[in-house]
Amino acid sequence: MCSLNGLQEWNLLSLFSYYSDICVGAIACRIEKKEGGGVCVYIMTLGVLAPYRGLGIGSKLLNHVIDLSMKQNVSEIYLHVQTNNEDAINFYKKFGFEITATIQNYYTNITPPDCYVVTKLISQPQAKK
Repeated sequence: MCSLNGLQEWNLLSLFSYYSDICVGAIACRIEKKEGGGVCVYIMTLGVLAPYRGLGIGSKLLNHVIDLSMKQNVSEIYLHVQTNNEDAINFYKKFGFEITATIQNYYTNITPPDCYVVTKLISQPQAKK
């Protein structure tokens, strides 16, 4: 496990959202080392049960990861999204993510098998002089 400026617990990047004792949403991320140094966050999954979508649950989960990444000097957050998942693509674009690559045949058991790599570069606050 890598240490990220004191962040040593992976579960800080994995959250569940509950409504009346029912888990209705979750996000799970991992910290990855980048080539040339530094770290980034990979979103392995983010999901909200269909009846609970549109209530801001996914936004709160994603904002938590973005805020924590900014505090921990992470330079980027990225994930894979199936190319036909327009709802997810538009959701991430609202948070400043951009399509940075296309991978052919990424998925083996779903159609279409292609995905986009969707990335958000994190700008760090400038140090006060």
